Amino acid sequence: MPGRTMSRRRFLAAAAGAAAAFASAPRGVLAAAARPVEAPRPAPALDAAINNPALDGLRHIAWVWQFGEDDDRHSVRDALAAHGLAVAVKTHDGVHWMSEFDPSPDAVAGPRQAAELAAFFEEGGVQFHAWYNAKGIDPLTEARMASDMLDAGARSLFIDLEPHPGFWEGTPEAARRLGEELRRLQPDAWLSTSIDPRPWEIGKIPLAEFAAFTDEISPQIYWSHFRDWGNLLRFRSEGFDPGSVSGITPRFVLETTMRRLTAYDLPIHPVGDGTALAGDGWAEFLDESFARAAEAVSVWRFGVAGDGVLRLLGETPPREPSYAIRPGDNLTDLAAAWGVALEELIAFNGIADPNRIYVGQRLLVPRRIGGRRAIATPSPVPPGGLYTVQPGDNLSTLAEVWGVEVAAIVEANGLADANSIRAGQQLAIPGHGAARPHGGSYVVQPGDTLTALAAEWDTTVEAIAEANALDDAGRIRIGDTLRVP
Repeated sequence: MPGRTMSRRRFLAAAAGAAAAFASAPRGVLAAAARPVEAPRPAPALDAAINNPALDGLRHIAWVWQFGEDDDRHSVRDALAAHGLAVAVKTHDGVHWMSEFDPSPDAVAGPRQAAELAAFFEEGGVQFHAWYNAKGIDPLTEARMASDMLDAGARSLFIDLEPHPGFWEGTPEAARRLGEELRRLQPDAWLSTSIDPRPWEIGKIPLAEFAAFTDEISPQIYWSHFRDWGNLLRFRSEGFDPGSVSGITPRFVLETTMRRLTAYDLPIHPVGDGTALAGDGWAEFLDESFARAAEAVSVWRFGVAGDGVLRLLGETPPREPSYAIRPGDNLTDLAAAWGVALEELIAFNGIADPNRIYVGQRLLVPRRIGGRRAIATPSPVPPGGLYTVQPGDNLSTLAEVWGVEVAAIVEANGLADANSIRAGQQLAIPGHGAARPHGGSYVVQPGDTLTALAAEWDTTVEAIAEANALDDAGRIRIGDTLRVP
């Protein structure tokens, strides 16, 4: 989801405008009756969210269906903030606001309340996204309501497109009209199409029309929910045989899904099964999602996901899309599968000898935004001399990438066990100078102050504050990521 933060400031700024513009509107009024208004300067209540560097960066997302079912907004925000996760709130169903279905006072009743929710979550350190069920009966009104949610402060919008009763009822032409209107209103917004990925369901929805105007596809990888005899027989009838019911695993569902989704040439953002316990496939789901170039994932939904799942997501941060080489892989086939030139893939990963790759080696996958490859500058040695361990990393692989000995990494980081590193752990890269050079980034540690950091980086407190848009130059928090001027 690399494009989600591109228009963040515009979205947050619009939140305050939307809140003011709809302050006198009756609850439940449809967005079709109101047109987007020019947003004034953000209200003071949003200033902290707009200028808070701690809110930058991609996060995993927990979806909320109904506050009356999942929990009240304060409980949701506190739990997600504790794990460093974002939220996606269901705002409407077709052309009906969620307040018509959810008796909770937190349920969205229109743009004004959506703006209030966006500010509430963002001010509490939880990135705010929205989602809704597409129906296709009145596509223009749907598009305008969706646009209002983005104007109200949602960083992105998930469009739930399913063929089941109570979901999509429209035609491919309705899908096209919805997309044209939404893109007319929101040309830069990050949009995701979320689908039931079972092969026999994909053909029942106008996915091609939705893929034409959205930026990614979010398949609902509900392995625990799919794990029964009925699904086993249907998978077999489609030519996918997991062997047994227990073989319907996250890996199996993702493999079958990607065979159908590759043709759409869009990034994926998998949605994981919140009904499964943390020890029932979640580690495999994350590893397989990352291996298939996903940068972040979601969990459906907050109300059923155990704390173990939320904790695992918090301990497994989003990552640059990468792929672990498997037996039989070669760079030519991988480049073709990822839609890039072989020479670009080689240069992107700094590969000295294209004929020497090995099983387990990780390749960075060039990111794609709306079908276009994003220009990035990956490096085997990250700026700043600090590296955040990713799932699947080991010291042998890192040592080869960095051109150093394993023993040098162990010594530089005071590791007691060379075989025990964990995702999210930060390692200093030996032989690459200070761990905090100019132009890099730094995660605030206990005891840090801006004065001490300025002296260490040979700069000024004012320069650090300006580089990081800090409102109060004296306030930094443990875990904040600072850009080094």
